[in-house]
Amino acid sequence: MKKIINILLTSMLFLFVFSCVEEDDKIVLNEVSEGNISADKSTLVLNNATPEMEAIKFSYTIPTFDVLVVPQYSIEIGLKGKNFSNSQSISTTKDPATLTLTHKTFNEQLVALGAKPGEETDIEVRLRTFFNQNANYYSNVLSLKVTPFVDLKNLYLVGDATEAGWNNNNNNPVLFRDPVNVNKFYFRGYFAAGAFKVLEKLGEWHPQWGVNGSVVSVSNPNGSNEPGVFSIPSAGYYSFVIDINLKTFSLTPSTSGNVYSTIGIIGSSTPDGWNSDQDMVTSSFNPHVWKISNISLTVGEAKFRANNDWGTNWGSNTPFSGIATSGGANIPVNEAGNYDVYFNDLDGRYIFVKK
Repeated sequence: MKKIINILLTSMLFLFVFSCVEEDDKIVLNEVSEGNISADKSTLVLNNATPEMEAIKFSYTIPTFDVLVVPQYSIEIGLKGKNFSNSQSISTTKDPATLTLTHKTFNEQLVALGAKPGEETDIEVRLRTFFNQNANYYSNVLSLKVTPFVDLKNLYLVGDATEAGWNNNNNNPVLFRDPVNVNKFYFRGYFAAGAFKVLEKLGEWHPQWGVNGSVVSVSNPNGSNEPGVFSIPSAGYYSFVIDINLKTFSLTPSTSGNVYSTIGIIGSSTPDGWNSDQDMVTSSFNPHVWKISNISLTVGEAKFRANNDWGTNWGSNTPFSGIATSGGANIPVNEAGNYDVYFNDLDGRYIFVKK
């Protein structure tokens, strides 16, 4: 009975504290001990090859107060120097006083903050203890260096207007991702008269992109809601642009250009460094789109050049995809691994697709 009375008295005191706040809803509590947070790593490179494995573990001590209260807890992640504006928040618990993030989850948090894939990013982490919007108590701020990975869609052409035909795993031409707007893709090249769609994964029919009327649409993973085709009225060169976020596309006539006998990739990230090219291949159907399959690249730089000579070379300063210009900068390769690399000599677009 005595225990019940104590609990009731404590509950009444708790209610009294919260009922005696002023109109601005501020809660005044005395913090007896501050919260504290730590991590098992201070530097981390996230890996898209192990998305579900543990990447980092946070351990924390919750603060205590002079009144028995039941707050909520979250861990806040923000870019260094931003004072946790536009931060990412993850709810957590008092017991156990730990939070584990996988490579995929941590990566999603960082990308949402605006961290650039493949680039080391300084971030800050803290424990937030709160009762409402106006009653917040914060721990120490933890500083980390984390490199996000690229978790981006790759799109491929399929259909009788393309060299792959209606085969979803037949060396299908890739679409070239915009280096800034990752939802926008381009393909400039030759199309036969006929039709095509766009696939997300080689060897799988769904999800697939097409049109319903003039609006871009995508099928569900189970194949329902399948869209119609993009139509090519007559054979020739076309420029195709699709934005899978805005659900828009354009398909306009284009032109051919100089046909090169060889184009290769070269650079410190390639197997033979800057000494010699790794030859790429093309096809008679689309002689301007070049590819090298499953090339092993290290962290470093790369460029494209024609005829094994520096007289005609292309480069840029954006990793993974971009628009290479004549005599441009060295292309950064920020993640080691095996890649399919594509280059279009008509518009200079390139894309590195990690295996």
